[in-house]
Amino acid sequence: MTYDDESLSAGERAGLERTKDLLVRIAGDRAMRRLDPLDPGETAFVEWYAREARATLSVAERYRLEANADRFVRDVLARRAVERSRVREVAAEPEMAPAWEEGTLAQVVAAAARVRHAPAMDLSVAAGVGRELWEEPCDRWIPLPESAPDGKYVALRVTGDSMVPLLHDGDTILVKLGDEIVPDAVIVARIPDGGYVVKRVGGVAGSRVELASLNPDYPSIVIPRDPSLVLGTVLLRWCTHGDRSVH
Repeated sequence: MTYDDESLSAGERAGLERTKDLLVRIAGDRAMRRLDPLDPGETAFVEWYAREARATLSVAERYRLEANADRFVRDVLARRAVERSRVREVAAEPEMAPAWEEGTLAQVVAAAARVRHAPAMDLSVAAGVGRELWEEPCDRWIPLPESAPDGKYVALRVTGDSMVPLLHDGDTILVKLGDEIVPDAVIVARIPDGGYVVKRVGGVAGSRVELASLNPDYPSIVIPRDPSLVLGTVLLRWCTHGDRSVH
């Protein structure tokens, strides 16, 4: 059955338009549930869907939407940064064992590597000025996952929420020691005259390195491009926070 819009009354035409709008909205909602909004191939559809959804909002709702738009964009960028970081996740607490040898981190890291273990420490012990992380006593080791390449490692307990959604307070990270700096990699670095931080390499320019937080509430940090300031690269995280790690 077809309709000739010219033969309909104004009320009937308005009702028909509302029906068309409703059908389009239902079809759009079904499509949105099935696609990945981060897929570049879906950009045109997502933009159309956003325009249609915005048209149904009140003035107050539009104001709130625009006020939160910047935060939304930063959250999406943070999710993409998580994917680019290539930090693997183990959804469990790491195994802990008494250290095979006693001593400071500097004294035991080579011995731990020989038996494929990583000395485990709390990153908060190096959060301020004072004794170096290397000088801290270490009495716990963590066995390396089978997929970890040979090398020297340290396992650190994360403190704070500056790297949410990738890392949460209480997560444990596996750091492969080395001074390599690769854009988008997550590294542990020392702030001159300060403590150690875990951040994403936002960029390298000349003699400076930008260390970026994934949590948009925290600003980036710029440090000199000095290999002695880089502890190593994060390869894996032990995390028990479930779905919160990706939202």
